[in-house]
Amino acid sequence: MKGKLSSILFILFIFCSCVSYPPRTFVKTYDEPGMWKSIEVKDGIDKPNLWRTIVDALTQQFDLEVLDKDSGYLRTSWKYTYIQQGLVNQNYRSRIVLKFVGDDWKVVQVKCESNWLQTGGFGAGGWILGYDSKLLEDVYGDLQGRVGRVRR
Repeated sequence: MKGKLSSILFILFIFCSCVSYPPRTFVKTYDEPGMWKSIEVKDGIDKPNLWRTIVDALTQQFDLEVLDKDSGYLRTSWKYTYIQQGLVNQNYRSRIVLKFVGDDWKVVQVKCESNWLQTGGFGAGGWILGYDSKLLEDVYGDLQGRVGRVRR
């Protein structure tokens, strides 16, 4: 009996040690991945300069995958953004989606989509949808500082 219990505990230890967890900033969502945040564009920026400023800001951290200047839509490629013990974790990826609202582009909406590849444990092997709250706040803050209206 004692040997059987030791074997079961050993198997549970191995099983549990294979389970990996997403970063604390990962927020799991159930329907649409990500959460939109809106930025009111400050006065005096025309569309060409606004587009250029947004593209320049995002290309400092991401590669761009989809650019549609006419519709005001931009999406970055997936980037593996989670570092564990000095190594990039291939189970966590994020991208940024941005769109301008209306014909006048006075509002820009931005969201972060993140996926966590669950490994080990029950339900392993599938991407879990969500967003990274810190990455969203960082990108939002950067864009707000560059093109956002200052409220008084």
